[in-house]
Amino acid sequence: PEAMCFLGDDETLVVSVRDDNYLHYLNVASGAVQKVNMNQTGDDHVSFTALDLAASPDGRYLLVATDKSRLILYPTGSSMQLRSYYGATNDELGQVRACWHPSGAYVYCTSQDLKVYCWAVGSQRVAAQLKGHAATVRDVDVSPDGLSVVSCSFDKTLRVW
Repeated sequence: PEAMCFLGDDETLVVSVRDDNYLHYLNVASGAVQKVNMNQTGDDHVSFTALDLAASPDGRYLLVATDKSRLILYPTGSSMQLRSYYGATNDELGQVRACWHPSGAYVYCTSQDLKVYCWAVGSQRVAAQLKGHAATVRDVDVSPDGLSVVSCSFDKTLRVW
């Protein structure tokens, strides 16, 4: 497995696997697995890898951070690509991390250009670029009250934005 996250119901674990074009929805209580093709057309071509997964605060959407400088928003359990977010730089050697603002209005991700990007979910526009790290940004998270964004980096710093 490459990445995983629980949905808001605490019973469903979503798992991605490198070089696999499916998301695997595992019901942890029953063991049942549902495979959902990430390719909207249904083909089995692997054109990107899901490196990180983040469920929306209400569990209705899944944000997939890829190795192709793209984040993709899916309805939970669906292969319909609702939105794509571009601007961050990430490739197959990176370990991009993504998260949601508690309001569900913004998504964040790390980038190999030493920044954290923030997009407005609805407009798909970059709302902010958080600059200040001197090395690869390793992780990002938002406080439960939504007032602080925190990132950490290989430069051995933790930044509160």
